[in-house]
Amino acid sequence: MSIDVLSWDLFNDNAIKRSDIIPDKVNLENRLIFETKNFFAVCGLGAFIKGYTVIITKDYLNSFAILDEDILAEFNWITDKINNFYKAKYNKEIATFEHGMCSCAGGLDHAHMHTIPSPTFNKNDLKKIINKILKTRAAGINKILFNNNEFDNVHDISTIINFNSDYKIIDGKLLEYDDINEFRGKIDTIKHEIIKKEQYIYFNFNNNQIFTTNHYLGTQFGRELMYEIYLNKDEEKKKYFSSLTRSNLNKFIWRWQDYSFEDNILSTIKEMSDYLKDNINPEEDNFDFKLRVK
Repeated sequence: MSIDVLSWDLFNDNAIKRSDIIPDKVNLENRLIFETKNFFAVCGLGAFIKGYTVIITKDYLNSFAILDEDILAEFNWITDKINNFYKAKYNKEIATFEHGMCSCAGGLDHAHMHTIPSPTFNKNDLKKIINKILKTRAAGINKILFNNNEFDNVHDISTIINFNSDYKIIDGKLLEYDDINEFRGKIDTIKHEIIKKEQYIYFNFNNNQIFTTNHYLGTQFGRELMYEIYLNKDEEKKKYFSSLTRSNLNKFIWRWQDYSFEDNILSTIKEMSDYLKDNINPEEDNFDFKLRVK
């Protein structure tokens, strides 16, 4: 039986052991920032952007699509507070994303929603970036003909179609945004539709640009999407990411396994906790909000 690496007990026990003191080193269990009645928030591993947070259900559930309206109201309250922090600290708006019901290994099928501060972008930007990622991943293509040879390995196909033009698709179709944007609306309004699927990917930028698909595009699609948005919309981050990529061509900035960004994690824990400490009204209906760092 696999260990649930996103379990509430794991993070809560660690916070108790360190008396809720902000850590000076990062490990799997010491990234807890705050809790509410039904959720807790940690800084995400591989925080290539400061402010990157993961909201996790205290109960072991497999997606946000199964949450009832009252619990989703609590989640919306949390994201509103995080968005206020993003606007005040980074002059950015909130993007949220989830790979729901993914049957991921190592307990990562425990329901968790990612949040990250994002530059502003429009629908055309979103379509262009998603189409780029789909081509990078050769999404929807099963077999191609190239140099009189057939290839059916996804890595071979991806390499060929992204660096050559004289290939022929003989099985499948290169998917594009319009092929896979099956659902319309926030998680609150589409949950009854997506819960019928085996898995889904949900992405929401400040309730303005929303993308939801039940096509399998990989467990870190949302992270890659946010990375590409920064490449397109933030020159400073683009230069920084490019310098990291040049130093190691075999690693991906958006893969949490490749880069830890420990300084960003520690900064996020401190900056978010400091902001929330000063900006949560104790008399507000705050769903039993409690900071877990001092």
